[in-house]
Amino acid sequence: MTTATGRHRGQHRDPVEAALKALVVSGHLIVLGLLGVLVNQQQRHQPVATATAADAESLALVEA
Repeated sequence: MTTATGRHRGQHRDPVEAALKALVVSGHLIVLGLLGVLVNQQQRHQPVATATAADAESLALVEA
């Protein structure tokens, strides 16, 4: 008589597998949260208006 070693429908899940999956999911959520914070800070510190060529010329004239 042979015994099956594969996973069956009614079998309970391995607690180590569940813990590892929870660790991976929480790690992904932490990384996404940190990326969101970085993007938010980057957008907050960008200048509101960008300099045009005319602005650059006027600045060059003032410094000269």
